[in-house]
Amino acid sequence: MHDERDEQLGRLFQAVRALKPDTAAVEKGFETRLLAAIEERRNNQALWSFWTWRLVPMFTLMAIIVGVVSVASDPARSGDLFTLLAPSGYDDIW
Repeated sequence: MHDERDEQLGRLFQAVRALKPDTAAVEKGFETRLLAAIEERRNNQALWSFWTWRLVPMFTLMAIIVGVVSVASDPARSGDLFTLLAPSGYDDIW
């Protein structure tokens, strides 16, 4: 009895392996659908995120310019850059 079930199950597995599924309907227009989905994801990105990375170099340059101007325009500061970067508590050591 057990052997008959195994044989029947084996025949069923063999029949399923012999079937080739029809994937023509799924394949039709796959590239078009894929490219449309990619384009939709690109268009759904927030504009501020897109422009933020484009403007980072400009903001960095502005920060550097403001820093240089603030150091150059303060006559009370020393001309030594190390004293500018050193913490104020260690001024007495030097």
